[in-house]
Amino acid sequence: MSIRLAGVAIFLVAALYAWTAQDYTASFGDVLGPSVFPVMVGIPAMALALSLVVFPGGTVSWPSGDRLLRQAMALAALVVYALLLERLGFPIATAALIAVVAIILDGPPGKSLLIGVAGSLSLWVLFDQLLGLPIDFLGSFFTG
Repeated sequence: MSIRLAGVAIFLVAALYAWTAQDYTASFGDVLGPSVFPVMVGIPAMALALSLVVFPGGTVSWPSGDRLLRQAMALAALVVYALLLERLGFPIATAALIAVVAIILDGPPGKSLLIGVAGSLSLWVLFDQLLGLPIDFLGSFFTG
């Protein structure tokens, strides 16, 4: 039953994701518009979620103790990341997220921080500089 419930939950999230994309408007020169990507992700996610509902396989063993605590901590880190992203800027918030999740997964703190900084700077260069998707380097906390 747990797999079916997960399938229903994933279907609802994917449907909401694809449905909200209808409100996105395309600029004059944009052929496809911004709603294409959410629909391209949402429709296959809905189909795969339905397959979980119709064809559930295996049994689920729910995590307990330490594993459940680690999952809750990782989820809390993602929520804090979403709340602090605009204030701290992409590189700082992302470096902190990567480092914290790596530490939650038993990574050594020094290496986790190093991987967080390298990963966030690499992602910023990829998106902002190479792909031309503007991402604030410093957030509102630093720029006023």
